[in-house]
Amino acid sequence: MTMRILFPHHWQTQKWLNGGGITHELIKDDVADWRYRLSIAEVAQDGPFSRFDGIDRIIMLLSGKGFELYFGGGHLQSMVTALQPFPFRGDDPVNCELIDGPVRDFNVMTRRGVSSAHVEMIALTRQRQSVVVGGLIHFVFGVQGQVFAELNEHGYLLDAEQMLIIEGETAPLQLSGLSDGAMAYSIAISTR
Repeated sequence: MTMRILFPHHWQTQKWLNGGGITHELIKDDVADWRYRLSIAEVAQDGPFSRFDGIDRIIMLLSGKGFELYFGGGHLQSMVTALQPFPFRGDDPVNCELIDGPVRDFNVMTRRGVSSAHVEMIALTRQRQSVVVGGLIHFVFGVQGQVFAELNEHGYLLDAEQMLIIEGETAPLQLSGLSDGAMAYSIAISTR
């Protein structure tokens, strides 16, 4: 079993080629054809999303008024509700239009046919909630407030934008909030 906390100063930050924002890569699988990637994007202007052929994506609005995604087939997805996951294919041409100013969004990417992701947004109270841990790797990302995670009698305190990484463990994880309005993402990456 391996458990560690990833802090924002560990992120790898890069500008977009089209100049429309920046991406903070939190973590990426270190095999040649990566199986998963987690990132936060800061979107400053309207424009197309980068294509990721063979990749499935899940995106969530973290902050800002929201944005609208226009897909090549004419489908429109409004992303105005913060923290709610929306899955789509990275192969699809997508254009993003901001509703009222810059936004930050959280992205989970997995290689189709090789791995998959299950993302759950959890509103936390001081009462413990049990989360099933399993798969290739599991992440708990502190969205807001302070989150306390306990696994096998080991406790971890997460502030907003800190992430607990859990590998090689299947025991139940206990999550609770140490502040009002605490929220976290539970992200399970599985291989096929």
